[in-house]
Amino acid sequence: MLSFPSGDWIDAAATALSGDHQFARTSRAFEATILFDFGDAAYALTVDNSDVVAVANDPDFVSWDFAVRAPESTWQKLLSETPPPRHHDLLAAWLGGDATVEGDLETAIQHLRPLERMIGVFREVADE
Repeated sequence: MLSFPSGDWIDAAATALSGDHQFARTSRAFEATILFDFGDAAYALTVDNSDVVAVANDPDFVSWDFAVRAPESTWQKLLSETPPPRHHDLLAAWLGGDATVEGDLETAIQHLRPLERMIGVFREVADE
């Protein structure tokens, strides 16, 4: 069992994303580096046309397009098998005030479907 959040967990999530057909379909024109901040840990994933091409386990020196930030407790709810209300998807957590999205919001909103699928794959990896 991989501990969340950890470098091994994010590597497993990146591998799962690269092999996920639904993510591939929704992210064909998705090119961005996303910083995922889990509270005490943060990782940056670079996506290039449906492939995760880079994972930065130390994102302090990585230029990112947008960031998704939330306390670890919020991520635990988002990634649970049956998320509670306001945590069933990223948009709900964002609008509910637990999560923030910052940086290039236009890109984040344009690619909300692949971003939501990323969260879905994160959930699957967290359940393993």
